[in-house]
Order: sequence, then C-alpha cells, then structure tokens
Amino acid sequence: MLREILSLDAAKQVTPSSLLGYAEGLGWQAVANGRRSEIAVYHRPDSRLHQVIIPVDTTLVDYAESVAEAVRKLADFEHRPAREVLEHLLLPPADVLRFREISPDAETGNLPFEHAVRMINGTRRLLLSAAHSVLDPQASHQRLSRSEAEAFVNRCRLGQTERGSFVLNVACPLELQPALTGFEAEPFARQVTNLLMRSLEALARSADTTRTDDLLDQKRNPGISANLCESLLLLRPSGDRSTLTVSTTWSRTLLPESRETAQDVQLPQAVFGVAETIATRLRTTPVPRPARFVGFVDVLRGQPSGDDPRPSGEVVFTLFDDEQNKIRARGILNTDDYATAAAAHLKSDYIAFKAILRRLPRMSRVEGISDFKRIGFEKETVGSRQ
Repeated sequence: MLREILSLDAAKQVTPSSLLGYAEGLGWQAVANGRRSEIAVYHRPDSRLHQVIIPVDTTLVDYAESVAEAVRKLADFEHRPAREVLEHLLLPPADVLRFREISPDAETGNLPFEHAVRMINGTRRLLLSAAHSVLDPQASHQRLSRSEAEAFVNRCRLGQTERGSFVLNVACPLELQPALTGFEAEPFARQVTNLLMRSLEALARSADTTRTDDLLDQKRNPGISANLCESLLLLRPSGDRSTLTVSTTWSRTLLPESRETAQDVQLPQAVFGVAETIATRLRTTPVPRPARFVGFVDVLRGQPSGDDPRPSGEVVFTLFDDEQNKIRARGILNTDDYATAAAAHLKSDYIAFKAILRRLPRMSRVEGISDFKRIGFEKETVGSRQ
C-alpha cells in the first residue's frame, strides 16, 4: 500500500489539542508513557497493540513529520484518506457538509459560472432554512433574517472542490451557541446539521415511496419548510441522470450518540421534483390563529432598555392546554405587560393572554402576545380559551 504524501507545512499548523481531541473522539485511549511530556501515546479502542504517538510540543524539530504520521494512522483506522483527515484537523471543531454534484457538467471538476454561483447561494439558503427551523419550526418562514441563523452561516467556512465531480465543502463550527433557553444541551451548529440531514433523508424516502403528505406534518418533519425546498432547487443539477449527494462528517470532538462518524444522502432528480411540489403546498399552509392561554409566570428575564428604565423582554410561562396538560413556553413582553407579569409572579397569580403557540422540542414559544391580563382563579377557568 502506497504511503500517502501529506503537506508538512499544513501538518505543522495542526495544534496538539485538535489532534488529541480527534483521537479521543474516536475512542482511542491514553497509555502511560513515563516522563516523556513532549508526546502522548494512545492505543486503538479495539486493540492495545495498535498505538499512535501524538506530539504535544510544537517546538520539536520533527513536529510536522510526527503529526503527519499520526494523521496517517488515524486515517487508516477510519478508512479515510489521510489528506481529508488533515484538512479536518486544520478546521476548528466543526461538522463538515459536502454537497457533491455528479453530472456531465461537473466531470472536469468545474461548473459554468452561473451554475456555481446558484449552487453556493442555494447552499447558503439551505443552511439558513435549517437554522430557522431549529429556532422555530414552520411550514414557511416569511423571512430568513433571524440573527442567530445569520451568525451561524457567517461563521461557516467554504473548502476546496474535488476532481471528477464538483464538491462544496462547508465547515460548520460547533463553538457558536445562541444564548436562548432550551438550546443548552447541544451546540446550535450540530442541531442545524442534524436537522438538515434528517430533512433531506425524509425527502429522499418520500421520493422512493411517492408518499409526500407526510412531509407536510411539522411535528414529524420540523425541518422541512418551503424555504428549504426552494433552496434545494437551486442545487438541482442538470441532466436526467445527474445526482446531488449531501454528506456530513461529524466533528470528532462531539460524535452523535450513535457514534457514527459520517452520514450521506443521495438526491436523484426525483427528489427535486418532490421538493418543487411540496414547496408550493407548504407556502399555502393555513396561517395559525391566536388562541387564549392561562397559566403562571415562572421566570422573568427582562432588562431595561436604553430608552426606558422599565424592564421588558423574555418571560418563561407554564401554560395549560384544553386537557390541562402543562406547556413550558417563552415569550417577549413589552414594558406594560412585563410589569403585569412581574406583579402576578410576586403574588403567584394566574395570567391570561392571546398568542400563537409554536411547539418546539425543548421549550415552546408564544408569539404575538396580546390582551395580557393578571387574573384570579375565580375569574377564569384554567385551560379555557376563546
């Protein structure tokens, strides 16, 4: 087997922490190595006889060569090209998405300029759509302008293409974490990449089974929106037999619970036909109507603004539905309603208001809050709405 040649200039830029994190993420285990503090020794999770030496002192004369050798061993364990592992290590901890077009146009590794621009724009909008669906699942997002989603996309990095096809490599750093209630358990970027892959898988399955109605169910497919489908159409390759393959290489510093290191979804032309049909139907989904809610104020997170010393902002509620099941939800109140909420919270009184409820996995959200009142138990029945 030929020894893969790696760039020593690139290997020299790999930090010890990224190399150690990569090995540990794959399950390699540290081995006691006496007093040699300039190196760390790890053995494979399935064999103590297979070891890798990782340099932890960047001043070593052979640091680059040692990194290259460690990369080759890790790549051999994963059955990945060593160059691909090296490129992964040069990125911050990130999930790497690959959008690979296989078509007559892409055989030489290049595309017509307009097609390439459309593909990049489509990829950006696809990520924005998935990010908005993580924040607020909807059949159709009126605008893709949430600051959290924009910040996520702006931190993504575009990698090099590959010959024999046209590939967009997009690194999605895991370090970005919006300060929102309900998103503490998993990095926002991982939520986006995971939701995107699940949504594309659902579209691919639907094309195979010709059952598209399931895609309209937001509870089952929260990531599928008109925006995502329309963005995917920008990536549609020309040619009846052309395909787009979307794959992700999960960051080794935070593998999914399944411990899978990669995932891919193949999208033939039939999938784009489904996306085109579904996009139209999702755009015409009825707009939800406000309902009346009764409950308690749990947490007040408002702050004074520069224009008003009185606090306003986020409040966490416990609400009751028609069956008197509890719903944890957060919403934004203006200064007057916030003062009413604070007074009700102090006395443990009920509150009531009208709003649109967005049910989310960890904590739901109420939007368009109006007619906010502090009430006593004798004035309204818990769970009643009008």
